[in-house]
Amino acid sequence: MTAVICVVFAICFAHLEYYYIKDPALQISNGKVLTNHPEFDRSRETKPIIGNMYQYHLFPMLFIFALISFAALFDDMTFKLFGERKRRKAFFLGCANLITAITVEDFAWFVSRWLVPLKDDPNGGQLMQLTDWTSIHFGALNVVNSFVIPYWYLIAIAIATTAYYVAFRKHDMIID
Repeated sequence: MTAVICVVFAICFAHLEYYYIKDPALQISNGKVLTNHPEFDRSRETKPIIGNMYQYHLFPMLFIFALISFAALFDDMTFKLFGERKRRKAFFLGCANLITAITVEDFAWFVSRWLVPLKDDPNGGQLMQLTDWTSIHFGALNVVNSFVIPYWYLIAIAIATTAYYVAFRKHDMIID
């Protein structure tokens, strides 16, 4: 159930990020002021903290994803609900949920840009491109001329799949 909640939050945050965090009224897009007017207040101009991640990626997005992803582990740590083996499974489930949420959020942002683009988006109507930030650091697999799959997606999917497997392997056994 936490995986479903993480995916729903990821899609919602992608929607917020694409349509509302880009602030055309203040002429600010992803922290960069787009106007050259000398009297424009540049106090909200920001720079990425880590790679291409801005403050809003770390808080609230990553913070909320972590809270939801590791809910079962946090419950166990608070109320001692599980034994050691189940606690490890809850940890793997949390890792898988977090990786899935981050990947879904990133992909959902591009789906928003593709399906219902902002009128001032120069890449509106396109899915991921080799020039997009999600493809720059690790590269991307060119599927067709107008769509790429970032390599980090493939790595994230492999890690999340493995973590889900470990978390749910022999889940119906009562062994503690």
